Formats: sequence, structure tokens, C-alpha cells
Amino acid sequence: MLRGEKVLIRAVTKEDLVPLHRLHEDVETVVGATPTPWLPQTAEQAIARYEKREPDPANVEFAVQAVSGELAGIGVVWGVDTLNRNGHLGMSLLPEARGHGYAPDALRLLCDYAFRIRGLHRLGLETLVTNTAMIAAAERAGFRREGTLRGNAWVAGAFVDEALFGLLAAEFTGPRAGGDL
Repeated sequence: MLRGEKVLIRAVTKEDLVPLHRLHEDVETVVGATPTPWLPQTAEQAIARYEKREPDPANVEFAVQAVSGELAGIGVVWGVDTLNRNGHLGMSLLPEARGHGYAPDALRLLCDYAFRIRGLHRLGLETLVTNTAMIAAAERAGFRREGTLRGNAWVAGAFVDEALFGLLAAEFTGPRAGGDL
């Protein structure tokens, strides 16, 4: 478990799956956050898939939990390339957890894991240009905007631009806003 000012990140448990399944049921959020088409899935199907999964060091999921104890969402370090020492971050917060400042704190903790624990050199973060909350969180966590992929994402019947962000290990100031480790 890694702890920040407002959230901690920890392993996803079977008990987290039913509340996190609400994210999957939010079709508009899912189609904007994942590169695969949304397919209907029951909580039971999600639990069955969870029980069959094998640990994958290239794609590591974390539960994002408020320090007060409530489950806030899920974060992921994905696409880890051990040769080039880079990877990507992703995150989705439950609707009731949005707007509390959890996202920048969770992103900093995911960076801490990726840089300090995994020894990565660079992290990327991609989001739709319409996702102003994630853009603000990425910038607050220290990411720099590196460009735009025009018409790169097919979202609910239209092509949408994606904003590209990057952060190098040498630029990361630590998991908390003041840089304390």
C-alpha cells in the first residue's frame, strides 16, 4: 500500500469488484477511457474473470481508496516496457469520489510506484481532450502536455482528439504535493 495526502493505492480485492463494477456500467465513461469496445458484463462475470486472472507485471491495477476508508476508484500502470523503462497511467474514479482532489494524489502515488518501485524512466498519460478533469489532474501531478493525436479515439459514434502527457522520473517531485517521500 502506498499512502498520499488524500488517498492510498492498494491491491484490488474481490470485495472491491461489485462497487467498481459501477464504473463499467457508466457506459459514457468507459467508452471514453478504454481502447476496446464496451460490452455488457454482469458483476458476476467480472468476478469470474478476476478469479481466473494471472498477475501481469506489465499491467498492474490498484484500488484507489480515500484515507477515510471509502473506495474511490481504480488506477493502473499499464503497458510497462521493461527494456525502455516506460509505461502509462490510467485511472477512473467513482462518481461520488470525483471533485475531491483524489485524482492528482492518486496519479502521484501511481508515479511513485512506477518510478521508485519499478524503476521506470518515463510515464505517458493519454486522455480525451474533452476530459478536462483528467487533464487538470495530470497537470497538477506534474505531467507535461506533449501533443495531441487528432481524431485518434472512436467515442460514442464520433472521432475525438486525445491529449498526450508525459513525465520523466527526474521531473517527479514525489507522491505528495510538497515532494515528501
